[in-house]
Amino acid sequence: MIKKNNNRELTNSKNSIEDKEEPFFELLNDMVSFVSVLEPDGTMIFVNNTLLEAVGAKLEDVKGKKCYDAYWWAYSGEVREKIKADITKCAKGEKIRHEVQARIVDGSLIWVAFNMHPVYDDAGNIRYLVSEGYDITERKQVLADIKQKVAYLDNMPTYMAVTDVAGSLQFTSAVTIKKLGLTLDGLIGTKFDQMVWWEYSKNVQKRMRSVVSEASEGKSSVFEVDIKQGEDLVPIKYTCDPLRDENGEIYALLHTGTRIDELRAALDDAKQKVAYVDNAPIPIAAVDRDINILFINKIGASVAGTTPEEAIGKKCYDVFDTPECGTEDCCIEQVVKHGQVVTGETRLRGVKEMDVQITCAPFKDSEGNIAGGVKYITDITDLKRLMEEEKKLSDAIVKLSTPIIQIWDDVLMLPLIFYL
Repeated sequence: MIKKNNNRELTNSKNSIEDKEEPFFELLNDMVSFVSVLEPDGTMIFVNNTLLEAVGAKLEDVKGKKCYDAYWWAYSGEVREKIKADITKCAKGEKIRHEVQARIVDGSLIWVAFNMHPVYDDAGNIRYLVSEGYDITERKQVLADIKQKVAYLDNMPTYMAVTDVAGSLQFTSAVTIKKLGLTLDGLIGTKFDQMVWWEYSKNVQKRMRSVVSEASEGKSSVFEVDIKQGEDLVPIKYTCDPLRDENGEIYALLHTGTRIDELRAALDDAKQKVAYVDNAPIPIAAVDRDINILFINKIGASVAGTTPEEAIGKKCYDVFDTPECGTEDCCIEQVVKHGQVVTGETRLRGVKEMDVQITCAPFKDSEGNIAGGVKYITDITDLKRLMEEEKKLSDAIVKLSTPIIQIWDDVLMLPLIFYL
């Protein structure tokens, strides 16, 4: 429907086209751009097929009308006046060039690279005005997309820079230079290894030169390094990757850096908390909704006769063995279903059989949905044994507190106590 710019410009300056209109117009019909030929007052005398097809019209529908009243311009009073002013200027010999939106057959607007220029007769008088337009909607959309992506990059917390294959800076995100009080214009062309954030160390600068050299040959790099911000050195995870065009040729290098000081602190804190759980004296396991073990501490794996590495990823019922495992009575199933803490006693079969009390509590994901349950197992074998022994002892005491005396065969005497 709409054709791309082929960069052809209509010129017939100082050449008369009188008596040659038909061949001239036929030539215009073959052009991929939108073309119309006007009288100096703006009256349309010819519109090529490319434009007519785009707006869904016939030549007889538009011929004799003012160009600024045409369907493709009349959608806006402001645009109509703009085209009218262009005609006035062009009729005085001025060449017009700008971008404007035009309406097409379905009522939508497209962006057009518009130009208009005069065509002279043999006497040097302006004979015609020729307007031409190229659809640049796709290009405008691409540019808008690029601008949006650049805006995203500028607002990303990640340090980012693009260099050419020789290591000269072409672009860097705002976050990279903002805290340093620098501007992009002042940095363009600077060698990457000479950027101010590497100045604290000759060894780091040397390494960066090596990274650029290797990336220009297709090798990516990933490592941790410090970047200087003011008087501080901030640890980052640095990457360098070659960027390739559609033919696979390297045309630029992408450098990124992600701060890891806070990440390191968070990881250290997480490791410490995991260590607390891992060294807890009772078996603990985290299980997802599908009964897959996400975490199990050392003693939990030991009780099941395995290791944490072997247990993680397996079904809980393939690691632990109780009468409830694999049934609807499974405490994790109950937790996922009802979202409440479940506690119960059962028999655990593993390295050794034991009586246990299992407590399961739900845990949620970042959106507040129940993602699984955490299982705590307490060995109550000794407690159960003590309770049974206590019951036996209690029964024995009761028996001893009621003396029975045998008088002779088949005759027993026991006291009867009456309370008055």
